Amino acid sequence: MPSKNEEDKRNQILEALNACLQNKPFDQTSIKEIAKAAGVNHGLLHYYFKNKEDILIHYIDYVINHYKRMFTDWLNRPEMEGHEQKKRISAFFLFMNERITLNKALSKVFIEIWEIAAYNPSVKAKLRQAYREWVDTLAAMLQRLIIDPDVSRRISTAIVAFLEGMALFSIILEPDEAEFQKILAGFQEKIVDML
Repeated sequence: MPSKNEEDKRNQILEALNACLQNKPFDQTSIKEIAKAAGVNHGLLHYYFKNKEDILIHYIDYVINHYKRMFTDWLNRPEMEGHEQKKRISAFFLFMNERITLNKALSKVFIEIWEIAAYNPSVKAKLRQAYREWVDTLAAMLQRLIIDPDVSRRISTAIVAFLEGMALFSIILEPDEAEFQKILAGFQEKIVDML
């Protein structure tokens, strides 16, 4: 198990990759650029990661874990206790919209990661794992309202696909923000009503 200092250094490098990916594509970002953004010698990156692909794989974990922690902290807030399940699901949608779906910086990076995953089995496997976890989290919430676990899983998969599609649209189509939020809210209200 890595020490706290090693974990901090890894996170510093992963944050640096995130900063680099805001300016140019992964395939055009060098190890030296990542190291410079992290404020470390580029040789040190090879101590923590095997290669550039390994940094990307760990970056996906880093992002997923960041949002899982954020969601867990949000869900465990005192004001969330005692809410009926439909209100919790509505609040979940609001959280997803504000923190993930409408996060253009995150969407921009993940569009590129999807492209990489289409041709790279390791990245594809990591993304597959991340999406399964996301679907599982939502399915567990829905299963409290829907007895059939297969139905809750299918609905969860459709919701995640819709949100990811909307994230893609937010980057590619650059829609009016207010209209985009209305579309998200309308879809999500229909899902909650259906439950």
